[in-house]
Amino acid sequence: MQSGRQTLSSLDQTIARLQNEEVRLDGQMKSAVADSERLRRERADVLRELARVKLDEIAAGRLVRDLDAAERRAVDVLDDRRNRIAALTERHAAAVRDVQAAATDRDTAAGAVEAALSVVEHRRAEADKLVKTTPEWQSAKSRFDAADGIASEAEQKATQSETELGAKKKPYDDDPLFIYLWRANFGTSRYVAGNLVRTIDRIVAEFVGYTDARANYAMLSEIPVRLREHATVRRASATVAQSELAEIERKAMVQLGIEKDERELTAARHKLATAEATLAGKQKYLADIEQQRTAMLSGTGDPAYAEALDTIASADARDDIATLFREARRTATDADEALVRKVDEIDRNTERIEQDKAELRRTAKSVAQRRAEVESTRERFRTAGYDHPHATFGNDGDIGRVLGQILEGAVRSGILWDVIRGGYSTRSPRSRPEFGTPSFPFPFPMPGGGASGTSGGGWREPESRGGWFPTPDSGGGGGKSSGGDNDEFTTGGSF
Repeated sequence: MQSGRQTLSSLDQTIARLQNEEVRLDGQMKSAVADSERLRRERADVLRELARVKLDEIAAGRLVRDLDAAERRAVDVLDDRRNRIAALTERHAAAVRDVQAAATDRDTAAGAVEAALSVVEHRRAEADKLVKTTPEWQSAKSRFDAADGIASEAEQKATQSETELGAKKKPYDDDPLFIYLWRANFGTSRYVAGNLVRTIDRIVAEFVGYTDARANYAMLSEIPVRLREHATVRRASATVAQSELAEIERKAMVQLGIEKDERELTAARHKLATAEATLAGKQKYLADIEQQRTAMLSGTGDPAYAEALDTIASADARDDIATLFREARRTATDADEALVRKVDEIDRNTERIEQDKAELRRTAKSVAQRRAEVESTRERFRTAGYDHPHATFGNDGDIGRVLGQILEGAVRSGILWDVIRGGYSTRSPRSRPEFGTPSFPFPFPMPGGGASGTSGGGWREPESRGGWFPTPDSGGGGGKSSGGDNDEFTTGGSF
């Protein structure tokens, strides 16, 4: 069994490993691009030399000038693109390191909150055990129990009366003549009507026996109201008794030195909030870089790059060059044969590098998809509040196994959320949540609590108090994840 924080850390570690794999692939792609550019330049140099060997001075000069012009038009764009890719790759690697460092800091801060919370809970439990032996507490507890019992009974009667009211009023509500007179306030000082209407209403009232019925209907309506007012008064008395009991309990905690522990817990929560904000900022910066990186590697949105590629392709397709190759292969001159073999070797190497680049793009796309899927699961995890200090996961072995399969590319992350949700539970607080707190549970968001408490990931906010509710079906998920099946994700492309 592992805690929610440990489970979140395992998700972060999986994401970090996938990010590191992306950085490694970026490095390989950077090297492949450099090799491709180097081979392109070597090929142009060989073609120039071949032209000088095989063609007459005028023809060779014209072809070399044409090749140089094409090279000049393309080289600046390609060099600039290569430099931008290299710079972006470095920024991406640095951003990955920053995010991983921030995640470690966040994990450390979360661990400090857990440790501080554990100290406070133990202190509360110790005070709870000691104060129960005092006559003062026992007397206050008896008064509260009595007042709470009376209030609960009054509330039950009020609720029962409210429930029964509908059935008892139904015969009156179903009589249209009675309801007409009731809504017109007939028989009261609020009744307003002309002489003719008054005469008709009196006839109707006598016909339906309105006077007696009205008194009965008013009494039926009034009883639940009075019972609820009585219950409210009784609950107020119970609240006063509870406050007196809580004051005794709080005094016991203070005597044991809990105020220092609570300050340390509050400070730890603020540090966690700061660490969370820092991590979120660095994650956003990394996401922005990844968008730029995807666009650049795919070649989209870069007309100058496309023009440079067209220029090179047009130069290679020139009739002059095709003729040059045919002439060089037709003759048996050693010099031109060596140059042709050199061009053929460069072309084979270039084709191999282009195949390597295509495979790197496919691999990078797969890794990026898996990383994005685990990130989506991590966000659902945090939104659900599954990283709460009281959250536990009894199936950590299954979670680790699925994460390993995701790293290997064997499964998609849709199954991961189901496994995480299936293993989720919460441990009980070490002390009674209501101990020493009359109006709300222990002033740290705890599982359960009242409707006014926080829900899901809101427990991380330092000012949050009261009950805490995990939210598996609201933002935090519920059911199978569809995020892992998003086929809209794109990365890679042509350099």
